[in-house]
Amino acid sequence: MERNIIAKMIMDEIKNGDVAIIEYPSTFPVHDLLWDSLVMNFIREFEVVIDDFFGIGDVLFRTYIRRISHDRYREVMEKVVGKVKAVKIGPGKISYSEIVEEIPLTYDLSEFIKLYYPGIREILAKSSKRVIFITVGLAEYLHFGGEKALETILLSRSVLPIEDWTSIYLINLDLAPEKSVAALEEISPLVIYTSNKGVLVKKG
Repeated sequence: MERNIIAKMIMDEIKNGDVAIIEYPSTFPVHDLLWDSLVMNFIREFEVVIDDFFGIGDVLFRTYIRRISHDRYREVMEKVVGKVKAVKIGPGKISYSEIVEEIPLTYDLSEFIKLYYPGIREILAKSSKRVIFITVGLAEYLHFGGEKALETILLSRSVLPIEDWTSIYLINLDLAPEKSVAALEEISPLVIYTSNKGVLVKKG
């Protein structure tokens, strides 16, 4: 139930242009949070787009559907597959959606913007609903890319027209560099920590 509160908080508190950060430890079942608590709650009111680094979102999706009932599985297939959009960044695969944009992994800001923005623009142009981007695999991107990865994420938010959508970053605190997390927390109006013990609002 507490995980559904996270989705409600985001819908109530976050405005276009904002980024909400949801932090969790590596032992937390983030597959449930992403697909059951966030996507299934957002899909009715929002155009949901998964920014999927390294295909982590797909791994979490397959983990999730292996653990749900047959009735829930049918509901998820009906509501999610074909409706949720994805931007695949780097290697990996996507089985939960058509791929709106597929871009190679890069830690160069200008290259990232050049590759990433056309897909965003297409989504915004075609959507009749408010757009929400959920970023998964970000901790891996920051871990592998170090300072260049952080620079790319931070500066892309100053270059792209972020007022046209809402962003949610899912961050594994056991993997993401501490200073990178601190920098992202600084620019976010809502920072939530969730674990098997419950939900804590760190900022907001």
